[in-house]
Amino acid sequence: MKIAIGINSYKQEADLEKREALCLESLRRCRDKNPDVTLYNVIDEQDNISFDGFHTLKLKQDGKLPYVNKIIDKLAGTDNDLIVFLNNDIVLNASFFKQLEDNIESYPTSRVHLHSLDSLDEPLKLQSYSVHGFDLFAFKKTWWLSNNHLFPDMYLGKPYWDTVYFMKSVLNSNFKILNKQPPVIFHPEHSSESMEGNDRYKVNNEKIASTTPEMGKWWHFVQNVLLKRPSAGEVLWWTPLANEIELENNLFRHEN
Repeated sequence: MKIAIGINSYKQEADLEKREALCLESLRRCRDKNPDVTLYNVIDEQDNISFDGFHTLKLKQDGKLPYVNKIIDKLAGTDNDLIVFLNNDIVLNASFFKQLEDNIESYPTSRVHLHSLDSLDEPLKLQSYSVHGFDLFAFKKTWWLSNNHLFPDMYLGKPYWDTVYFMKSVLNSNFKILNKQPPVIFHPEHSSESMEGNDRYKVNNEKIASTTPEMGKWWHFVQNVLLKRPSAGEVLWWTPLANEIELENNLFRHEN
Protein backbone atom coordinates (compact mmCIF):
# COMPACT_ATOMS: atom_id res chain seq x y z
CA MET A 1 0.00 0.00 0.00
CA LYS A 2 1.44 3.33 -1.07
CA ILE A 3 1.05 6.05 1.54
CA ALA A 4 1.05 9.83 1.13
CA ILE A 5 1.84 11.77 4.31
CA GLY A 6 1.24 15.48 3.99
CA ILE A 7 1.50 18.64 6.04
CA ASN A 8 0.91 22.35 5.43
CA SER A 9 4.08 24.12 6.49
CA TYR A 10 4.42 27.72 5.38
CA LYS A 11 7.91 28.67 6.63
CA GLN A 12 11.39 27.86 5.41
CA GLU A 13 12.97 25.05 7.38
CA ALA A 14 15.53 27.37 8.99
CA ASP A 15 12.65 29.46 10.40
CA LEU A 16 10.63 26.63 11.93
CA GLU A 17 9.79 26.43 15.62
CA LYS A 18 11.37 23.49 17.46
CA ARG A 19 8.13 21.50 17.44
CA GLU A 20 7.70 22.06 13.69
CA ALA A 21 11.25 20.91 13.01
CA LEU A 22 10.62 17.80 15.12
CA CYS A 23 7.55 17.08 13.00
CA LEU A 24 9.68 17.04 9.85
CA GLU A 25 12.29 14.88 11.53
CA SER A 26 9.68 12.38 12.67
CA LEU A 27 8.16 12.17 9.18
CA ARG A 28 11.56 11.57 7.62
CA ARG A 29 12.20 8.79 10.13
CA CYS A 30 8.84 7.22 9.26
CA ARG A 31 9.66 7.39 5.57
CA ASP A 32 13.03 5.77 6.20
CA LYS A 33 11.30 2.89 8.00
CA ASN A 34 8.59 2.43 5.36
CA PRO A 35 9.62 2.50 1.69
CA ASP A 36 5.97 2.88 0.63
CA VAL A 37 5.76 6.36 2.19
CA THR A 38 6.05 9.59 0.19
CA LEU A 39 6.17 12.93 2.03
CA TYR A 40 4.41 16.08 0.83
CA ASN A 41 4.17 19.71 1.86
CA VAL A 42 1.00 21.38 0.55
CA ILE A 43 1.43 25.14 0.34
CA ASP A 44 -0.12 28.24 -1.17
CA GLU A 45 0.55 28.74 -4.87
CA GLN A 46 2.29 32.04 -4.09
CA ASP A 47 4.81 30.49 -1.70
CA ASN A 48 8.22 29.12 -2.57
CA ILE A 49 9.11 26.62 0.13
CA SER A 50 11.05 23.40 -0.29
CA PHE A 51 11.91 20.76 2.32
CA ASP A 52 14.51 18.08 1.74
CA GLY A 53 12.79 14.76 1.16
CA PHE A 54 9.34 16.32 0.62
CA HIS A 55 7.43 16.80 -2.62
CA THR A 56 5.78 20.21 -2.86
CA LEU A 57 2.13 20.52 -3.87
CA LYS A 58 0.51 23.92 -4.42
CA LEU A 59 -3.05 25.12 -4.04
CA LYS A 60 -4.89 28.41 -4.21
CA GLN A 61 -5.77 29.59 -0.73
CA ASP A 62 -8.70 31.79 0.25
CA GLY A 63 -6.66 34.41 2.05
CA LYS A 64 -3.92 33.51 4.50
CA LEU A 65 -5.25 30.08 5.53
CA PRO A 66 -6.00 26.95 3.49
CA TYR A 67 -9.14 24.85 3.59
CA VAL A 68 -8.38 21.44 5.08
CA ASN A 69 -10.45 19.55 2.51
CA LYS A 70 -8.56 21.20 -0.35
CA ILE A 71 -5.24 20.07 1.17
CA ILE A 72 -6.52 16.50 1.36
CA ASP A 73 -7.82 16.79 -2.21
CA LYS A 74 -4.30 17.69 -3.33
CA LEU A 75 -2.87 14.68 -1.54
CA ALA A 76 -5.57 12.50 -3.08
CA GLY A 77 -4.36 13.60 -6.51
CA THR A 78 -1.08 11.75 -5.96
CA ASP A 79 -0.35 8.13 -6.88
CA ASN A 80 -1.00 6.67 -3.43
CA ASP A 81 -3.54 4.40 -1.77
CA LEU A 82 -3.72 5.94 1.70
CA ILE A 83 -3.82 9.70 2.27
CA VAL A 84 -2.52 11.00 5.61
CA PHE A 85 -2.76 14.63 6.68
CA LEU A 86 -1.46 15.91 10.00
CA ASN A 87 -0.81 19.26 11.61
CA ASN A 88 2.67 20.61 11.04
CA ASP A 89 3.78 20.47 14.68
CA ILE A 90 2.83 16.85 15.35
CA VAL A 91 5.38 14.08 15.90
CA LEU A 92 4.38 10.88 14.12
CA ASN A 93 5.63 7.55 15.44
CA ALA A 94 6.18 4.63 13.05
CA SER A 95 3.84 2.55 15.22
CA PHE A 96 1.11 4.26 13.17
CA PHE A 97 1.74 1.84 10.32
CA LYS A 98 0.97 -1.15 12.56
CA GLN A 99 -2.53 0.24 13.10
CA LEU A 100 -3.47 0.10 9.42
CA GLU A 101 -6.01 -2.49 8.27
CA ASP A 102 -7.13 -3.40 4.75
CA ASN A 103 -10.82 -2.77 5.30
CA ILE A 104 -10.58 0.51 7.25
CA GLU A 105 -11.50 3.64 5.30
CA SER A 106 -10.73 6.41 7.80
CA TYR A 107 -8.46 6.92 10.80
CA PRO A 108 -9.22 9.98 12.94
CA THR A 109 -6.26 10.25 15.32
CA SER A 110 -5.78 12.03 18.64
CA ARG A 111 -2.46 13.17 20.02
CA VAL A 112 -0.73 12.64 23.33
CA HIS A 113 0.12 16.01 24.82
CA LEU A 114 3.66 16.41 26.17
CA HIS A 115 4.95 18.84 28.77
CA SER A 116 7.90 19.54 26.45
CA LEU A 117 10.02 17.91 23.77
CA ASP A 118 13.50 18.88 22.66
CA SER A 119 14.57 15.67 20.89
CA LEU A 120 12.88 12.64 19.36
CA ASP A 121 15.30 10.47 21.34
CA GLU A 122 14.49 11.75 24.83
CA PRO A 123 11.99 10.10 27.22
CA LEU A 124 8.48 11.43 26.68
CA LYS A 125 7.06 13.66 29.41
CA LEU A 126 3.39 12.77 29.13
CA GLN A 127 0.73 15.24 30.20
CA SER A 128 -2.55 13.97 28.73
CA TYR A 129 -4.23 12.09 25.93
CA SER A 130 -5.91 14.93 24.02
CA VAL A 131 -9.00 12.90 23.23
CA HIS A 132 -11.11 16.02 22.64
CA GLY A 133 -9.42 16.76 19.31
CA PHE A 134 -7.75 15.24 16.26
CA ASP A 135 -4.44 16.21 14.69
CA LEU A 136 -4.17 13.50 12.04
CA PHE A 137 -6.65 12.07 9.57
CA ALA A 138 -5.95 9.21 7.20
CA PHE A 139 -8.28 8.08 4.44
CA LYS A 140 -8.30 5.43 1.78
CA LYS A 141 -7.92 7.51 -1.34
CA THR A 142 -10.80 5.78 -3.12
CA TRP A 143 -13.10 6.51 -0.17
CA TRP A 144 -12.03 10.15 0.03
CA LEU A 145 -12.57 10.76 -3.67
CA SER A 146 -16.11 9.37 -3.38
CA ASN A 147 -16.94 11.23 -0.16
CA ASN A 148 -15.00 14.48 -0.11
CA HIS A 149 -18.22 16.36 -0.83
CA LEU A 150 -19.25 15.57 2.75
CA PHE A 151 -16.43 17.67 4.18
CA PRO A 152 -17.16 21.42 4.32
CA ASP A 153 -14.70 24.20 3.57
CA MET A 154 -13.09 24.75 6.98
CA TYR A 155 -9.87 26.60 7.67
CA LEU A 156 -6.78 24.93 9.04
CA GLY A 157 -5.50 26.45 12.28
CA LYS A 158 -8.95 27.50 13.48
CA PRO A 159 -11.28 25.62 15.82
CA TYR A 160 -13.72 22.83 15.07
CA TRP A 161 -12.55 21.66 11.67
CA ASP A 162 -11.15 18.51 13.26
CA THR A 163 -14.26 17.58 15.22
CA VAL A 164 -16.58 18.25 12.27
CA TYR A 165 -14.31 16.13 10.06
CA PHE A 166 -14.28 13.46 12.75
CA MET A 167 -18.06 13.23 12.69
CA LYS A 168 -18.20 13.18 8.89
CA SER A 169 -15.64 10.35 8.94
CA VAL A 170 -17.16 8.07 11.55
CA LEU A 171 -20.74 8.42 10.32
CA ASN A 172 -19.87 7.68 6.70
CA SER A 173 -16.99 5.19 6.68
CA ASN A 174 -15.63 2.03 8.19
CA PHE A 175 -13.50 3.86 10.74
CA LYS A 176 -10.82 3.15 13.30
CA ILE A 177 -10.29 5.86 15.90
CA LEU A 178 -6.62 6.00 16.87
CA ASN A 179 -6.93 7.34 20.39
CA LYS A 180 -6.06 4.25 22.39
CA GLN A 181 -2.90 2.28 23.14
CA PRO A 182 -0.31 2.64 21.86
CA PRO A 183 -0.57 6.32 20.91
CA VAL A 184 0.90 7.19 17.52
CA ILE A 185 1.13 11.00 17.51
CA PHE A 186 2.56 13.45 20.03
CA HIS A 187 2.49 17.19 20.56
CA PRO A 188 4.60 19.36 22.88
CA GLU A 189 3.09 22.13 24.96
CA HIS A 190 2.91 25.60 23.42
CA SER A 191 0.64 28.63 23.45
CA SER A 192 -2.19 28.68 20.90
CA GLU A 193 -4.06 31.51 19.22
CA SER A 194 -6.60 29.35 17.35
CA MET A 195 -9.42 30.18 19.77
CA GLU A 196 -8.56 33.87 20.07
CA GLY A 197 -9.97 36.79 18.12
CA ASN A 198 -12.98 36.82 15.85
CA ASP A 199 -11.57 36.88 12.32
CA ARG A 200 -13.49 35.58 9.32
CA TYR A 201 -11.62 32.26 9.38
CA LYS A 202 -12.67 31.46 12.93
CA VAL A 203 -16.20 32.72 12.32
CA ASN A 204 -16.50 30.47 9.26
CA ASN A 205 -15.49 27.36 11.20
CA GLU A 206 -17.71 28.21 14.17
CA LYS A 207 -20.71 28.78 11.91
CA ILE A 208 -20.25 25.42 10.18
CA ALA A 209 -19.80 23.58 13.48
CA SER A 210 -22.87 25.23 15.01
CA THR A 211 -25.04 24.28 12.03
CA THR A 212 -23.79 20.70 11.66
CA PRO A 213 -26.47 18.48 13.24
CA GLU A 214 -24.04 15.60 13.83
CA MET A 215 -22.06 17.69 16.30
CA GLY A 216 -24.56 16.82 19.00
CA LYS A 217 -23.25 13.27 18.88
CA TRP A 218 -19.70 14.59 19.19
CA TRP A 219 -20.43 16.57 22.35
CA HIS A 220 -22.17 13.55 23.83
CA PHE A 221 -19.22 11.32 22.95
CA VAL A 222 -16.54 13.61 24.34
CA GLN A 223 -18.38 14.48 27.56
CA ASN A 224 -19.85 11.06 28.38
CA VAL A 225 -17.17 8.74 27.04
CA LEU A 226 -13.77 10.27 26.29
CA LEU A 227 -13.51 12.64 29.24
CA LYS A 228 -14.71 9.86 31.57
CA ARG A 229 -11.46 7.97 30.99
CA PRO A 230 -9.37 7.35 34.10
CA SER A 231 -5.94 8.90 34.42
CA ALA A 232 -2.73 6.91 34.72
CA GLY A 233 -0.82 8.61 37.48
CA GLU A 234 -0.74 12.27 36.46
CA VAL A 235 -1.46 11.56 32.77
CA LEU A 236 -5.05 12.61 32.07
CA TRP A 237 -7.51 10.50 30.02
CA TRP A 238 -4.84 7.89 29.36
CA THR A 239 -6.76 4.64 29.77
CA PRO A 240 -9.69 3.86 27.43
CA LEU A 241 -12.89 2.67 29.03
CA ALA A 242 -13.30 -1.09 29.05
CA ASN A 243 -16.34 -0.81 26.76
CA GLU A 244 -15.19 2.20 24.75
CA ILE A 245 -15.20 0.47 21.36
CA GLU A 246 -18.71 -0.82 22.06
CA LEU A 247 -19.80 2.72 22.90
CA GLU A 248 -18.21 4.02 19.69
CA ASN A 249 -20.05 1.42 17.66
CA ASN A 250 -23.39 2.16 19.32
CA LEU A 251 -23.03 5.88 18.66
CA PHE A 252 -21.65 5.85 15.15
CA ARG A 253 -21.74 2.59 13.24
CA HIS A 254 -25.46 1.95 13.17
CA GLU A 255 -25.91 5.01 10.93
CA ASN A 256 -23.76 3.58 8.12
